Amino acid sequence: MSNNKVYTAVSIHSFRNVTRDITFDLYLKISDDNYAHVFSRTTGLDYKRLASYSGKGVTELFIRAEDKGLYDIFISRTAESIFADASTSQEKKIATLLNMTEQNMAEIFSQFDLGQETVDSSQKVIHNYVTLMTQEPKTLATILRLVSHGEYLYYHSIAVGIFSIILAKATGQFDQKTIEMVGLGGFFHDIGNSHLPREVYEKEQGLLVEQLDLKKTHCKLGLQMLENTPNVPDEVRWIVYQHHEEPGGRGYPNQLTASAIYYPAKIVGLVDEFSCLISQRPGRSALTADKAIEFLRSRPDQFDADLVKLLGSVFLRAMSQAA
Repeated sequence: MSNNKVYTAVSIHSFRNVTRDITFDLYLKISDDNYAHVFSRTTGLDYKRLASYSGKGVTELFIRAEDKGLYDIFISRTAESIFADASTSQEKKIATLLNMTEQNMAEIFSQFDLGQETVDSSQKVIHNYVTLMTQEPKTLATILRLVSHGEYLYYHSIAVGIFSIILAKATGQFDQKTIEMVGLGGFFHDIGNSHLPREVYEKEQGLLVEQLDLKKTHCKLGLQMLENTPNVPDEVRWIVYQHHEEPGGRGYPNQLTASAIYYPAKIVGLVDEFSCLISQRPGRSALTADKAIEFLRSRPDQFDADLVKLLGSVFLRAMSQAA
């Protein structure tokens, strides 16, 4: 759209780690006198589109010159600083942290090989979740309410990351560093799906044999995405690769049996299924938490029985608080 307004360039990277509620409009430069309105102050940022622009090599967005002051104020109040502010309410902290997480997920699922910057951002987000839930355990109930909307691939990964942190902590077997590593594995567990057709990774039933075989490649694809990122712990790679293995030996990709499966991968695999069961999916209604736990208990060859019991005690309590 061509007009006589004066525009100022701003780095697209300045919108990393910010909330979605911008106080100005953003434009994409098409030519010297043509700017397309891409984000509005009334609707806010769309993290997926923002990540897409960045992935296509866009380095600058534009604001109207008169909005420079609003931009400077907005950028100075990062999501991280809002979260760290002691005066911020618990609800606002959780909503801000979910904003950070959704943006992080948009970056993760727009890349073929994860960049180190994205991994570092993911680690910070996980650390913030662990800190928040250590300070106030009841925040899980609020998170459960807020994490049940949005695009399935993103919000499922967010939920699995959070649930993995909670279950890993509840086992009493891990220090904080390891708990954060398990949470990171939960965040990344399905990244391989980003390279599969949507109708394959979202569909649970009625897949053709070749579609099912393709769906099962997402563990290996996820592992490949992490191979070129040096600061990702090997343990996270094992989680991504093994989270669909089953104690009875009928899982994939390698049909490992109980003792051969990496324990944190068992945690992530269990909460992956739990999150699927309590979420609305195409062609299937969401189960209640108690019905989901009942289903998991009926599959002793698929899930670790002790972990299922622990999951039930932790999440049924949280769900009752969220009600």
